[in-house]
This record gives sequence, C-alpha cells and structure tokens, in this order.
Amino acid sequence: MEFQKVIQMIRQNQIASNYLLQGNESYLQKLFLDTLVQVVGEEEIDRVHFDLDEVSITQVLDEADTYAFFTQYRLIIIDNVTFLNAQTTQKISDEETNRLLEYLTNPNPSSIVIWRVESEQLDKRKKVSKAFLKDVTVVDATAMKQDEVERFVTQHVKGLSLSMTDDARKELLQRVQYRLSDAMNELNKLEQYALSGKAINKDVVRQLVPRSLESNVFELSNAIMAKQLANATQIYEDLLLMRNEPIALHALMISQFRLLIQVKLLAAAGRLEHEIATQLGVHAYRVKLALQLARHYPLAQLTAFYEQLIKTDFQMKTSFGDKEIHFYLLVTQFMTI
Repeated sequence: MEFQKVIQMIRQNQIASNYLLQGNESYLQKLFLDTLVQVVGEEEIDRVHFDLDEVSITQVLDEADTYAFFTQYRLIIIDNVTFLNAQTTQKISDEETNRLLEYLTNPNPSSIVIWRVESEQLDKRKKVSKAFLKDVTVVDATAMKQDEVERFVTQHVKGLSLSMTDDARKELLQRVQYRLSDAMNELNKLEQYALSGKAINKDVVRQLVPRSLESNVFELSNAIMAKQLANATQIYEDLLLMRNEPIALHALMISQFRLLIQVKLLAAAGRLEHEIATQLGVHAYRVKLALQLARHYPLAQLTAFYEQLIKTDFQMKTSFGDKEIHFYLLVTQFMTI
C-alpha cells in the first residue's frame, strides 16, 4: 500500500493488527513507527523487539498471542524477516507455517505486529508470501524515485512554512543525490538556520549542506574524463583535506567507472533507467548521472581508464611512500592520451 495512505489511515485511528514494513528507507520506517506510537499513545504501548535471525517463529507467535494487561496494545517489532524472500537461511517448519497463517487471518486484537523486510521483492511463489500480501497491511518503505523524493521534500517544506527558494531545494536534493533520509536530515539543519528569520537560498544550502562523498567522486570522475586537470586535482585535494584515505577514494573511483561501463552497456541493450537501477542495485539518481556522463565517451575509453585504475589500485596497495602520488601519475598520464 502507498506509504502516505497507510499514514493517513493510522492518523484516522484505523490501526491494523499486522504490518509488513517493506524496504530500507530509514526515514520512512521511522515516520511510520513514530506516527503509530503517537496515535496510539506512548503510555498505551508495551514494546517488544525480536530479531528473527535469533528467535523462532514460535517464540514470536507466542508473544503475539499474549494479551496486554497494563496497556491497550503490545507493539511487537520483528527485524530481519527474510523467510519471505527467494534466498533465505531462515527455515520454518510446516507446523510453524500453519500456525503463522492461522495468526495472520485471526490475529490477537491487542497486539500490533510489525514484520520488517528490507528486500524490495518478496518471493510471491511461496504460500506464506501470498498470505502476507493478502492478509497483512503492506507498508511501502522502499527507496523513492527522484520525482517522488522531490514531491515529498517540497510538501514537507511547505508544511514547515520554511522560506526556501526552488533553487535552494534543488541544490539540496542534488547534494544528497535524491536520497530521502539524507535530505530530511539536512532539512533539520536548515530549519534551525531559518529560526533566525533568514530565507534559505542556494548559497545557504551550499554553505550548510556538504556534498556526499559519492557526489564528489562523480564530479572528480567527470573532471578526469573531460581532461580538466586543474579541476580534477582540486577536487581530489579537497577530498584529502576532508580526511578521506587515498586508497578508499581510489576504490570509489573504481566503483564509479565500473558503474559507467555497466550503465552504458545496459542502456545499449535497451534497458531503461529504472530497470538498470534495479538490476545493479543502486539508486536511480546515480544511474541517471552515470548515463549522462557515459554517453559522452566511447566504451573503449571508459574501459581503458578502468583498467588503468585497477593497475593503479594494485600499485597503491603494494608500494611504499605517499599513496596520492599514484593518483597524480594516473591522471597526468591520462591527460596526455
């Protein structure tokens, strides 16, 4: 079910007995739990936490079947629910499965059970997965697409009555690479700034919101491919000043160029942005940026530099002296090609 619809139902006091909290978007997970507790009342909830990698389904169901005595509800949160996935190490006996299916159709009215599944895809072939999708309220807490994040942040800013320009909002989203949880964390910082009565413009965002490391590495890769030696050197030295280790930065560059090659190949095969993001398991905005950059360079050039990165990585890890020297040699050599 759409996340906002679930939140609306909870605020209207339509509380379900079982929720399947699916996805790993931390801000949405927190918002869901906070809203549920706020509506029911902190004093009316007895919380119990389980990790399904450490306890059995029988233990969970025993707890769920227990009635609340001193509170209105018992909130039972179950982490690492992977038996609904195609690949899992969690084994459930037929007896446990039958008891679970029975509980889903006839739950304890004084228990609110939250089954947390990080995977964005369930194995719908399984009988138990079909039962969850049929009898449990599914809460979509998966990573939002770029336009969804933009709408969510825009509505949140309006709700706070913040004086924030459109350019400032776009700059914020670009700096966090359209990751919702990061955007909301940075908005808390900007909200504190706005308490002084000042408007939030693009310059304010640039001063208060740092670029993500991945964003900086993308800019570095862009500068290298464009053969902008001074710009590439400046970005690299800025990253070193921020106490990033040369070997770690190099590993990120390898990852970035691997992504450039992968998206170029998949796009040539006719795959769409969201399909590429799903297949590679990366954020859709990273795929969008990678496609924009990769289309300007032939595959052979990207592959050649990637191979040089691999060789340099080996040299950095097996030689003595300043590790950053290898980066300068690599870039200088590439600029002369």
